[in-house]
Amino acid sequence: MLKKSASLAAWAMMANMPLRLKAEVAIKMLLAGSDEQKRREIMHGVGERRRLTVPRDKIQWHPSIDQKACKRCKICLNFCPKGVYSEESDGSIAVTHPHECVMLCTGCEGRCPEGAISFPDRRDFYKYIYYV
Repeated sequence: MLKKSASLAAWAMMANMPLRLKAEVAIKMLLAGSDEQKRREIMHGVGERRRLTVPRDKIQWHPSIDQKACKRCKICLNFCPKGVYSEESDGSIAVTHPHECVMLCTGCEGRCPEGAISFPDRRDFYKYIYYV
């Protein structure tokens, strides 16, 4: 599952890249093969080149949780390195830091066994990202 999610995240990041950068990243990812550490390093480098057109707190890109579908397994909470989620006093999971969510990342959505996490249509958010 991790390999699949890393690949999906890479392709999501590449969606609005300039063609030259997209080709460079695609070649590097192919050469990295299944080496997850190399693939992460490549994507980290891409992330360092990303810029936003407006302040992050003005962009409504973040996950939503269907509380009826959520079984409180905490996979999303444990997965997210940015601390987007937290556990409420009743045990439910909440999106408490929505603007910490990395633009166009949907890694937690694929990990949710109940399909309780969703994101807005990413095509509406490409305009907020460019690369240097």
